[in-house]
Amino acid sequence: MLRVIGLGLSIDLLPIGNLLKLLKCDKILFDTYTNIWFSEGVDLFKILGVAGIEVVYASRRELEGRAIDAIVEDAKGRDICIATPGDPLIATTHSAIVIEALKRGIPVEVAPSSSILNIGISMSCLQVYRFGRIATIVKPKNGVVYEYPLQIVKLNRLQDLHTMLLLEMDIESGYFMTPKEAIELLISIQMKWGEEVIGMNDIVIVLQAITSSRSRIYVETVNSIIGNENKFKEPPYTIIIPAKRLHPIEKECLDNISKIYYTSQQYTNIYKLLSKCLITESITP
Repeated sequence: MLRVIGLGLSIDLLPIGNLLKLLKCDKILFDTYTNIWFSEGVDLFKILGVAGIEVVYASRRELEGRAIDAIVEDAKGRDICIATPGDPLIATTHSAIVIEALKRGIPVEVAPSSSILNIGISMSCLQVYRFGRIATIVKPKNGVVYEYPLQIVKLNRLQDLHTMLLLEMDIESGYFMTPKEAIELLISIQMKWGEEVIGMNDIVIVLQAITSSRSRIYVETVNSIIGNENKFKEPPYTIIIPAKRLHPIEKECLDNISKIYYTSQQYTNIYKLLSKCLITESITP
């Protein structure tokens, strides 16, 4: 069968049920290109490899295009797993593999997990009921500026809703859009439009490397983000542009949110024990 397994945003958030599903795999294709998975120094897949599971650190070309046919064919005779950071079928191309497997009559199991969508909303301290549509900000390509994200911010603000904006990343080339780049791009688009969607004194929430040991939440004005080149140093980033009118509790949250911290656990000893158990077959996958 084919299993598509979410790892959560970090090893902290890997569900125990999904870990047990990984132990049932004959081969794991670990998606290394759609997002960063914060393993906090623990090489989980090395441990799984010691347990006798074939592990491939898969690039884009090994999970897309012509590679899909080989993956699906392999799943006819053994358990093939695609392990992906975050939630496995949100904003990724892996749905193409699932569809192809189902067309060929191969059983498919999807194991969801946490993603930046629910974690980001939770850590923002804003009300989930007031979030509108989501967009991704990408840098201009071949002279074409992608204006859709600002259109979404405008639409959401007209409806008194918050906007979560994902920032472009290209892990294979080492590119991560910064909050400064993102905000400057939005401002340049609205200048072209000749209207103000985002004010220079408006508040922006910046989520930095969320759920990692370097996780940080910032509440900044547009002006302060543009004027501070080196403030943010740990990608990836997600930004949230709140509605212009805040609920009193939301306002109080934003006044204090930078005091919230996320402590990443130290799992080294736990996973050493897991490794030992797997090697001695005390745990049967």
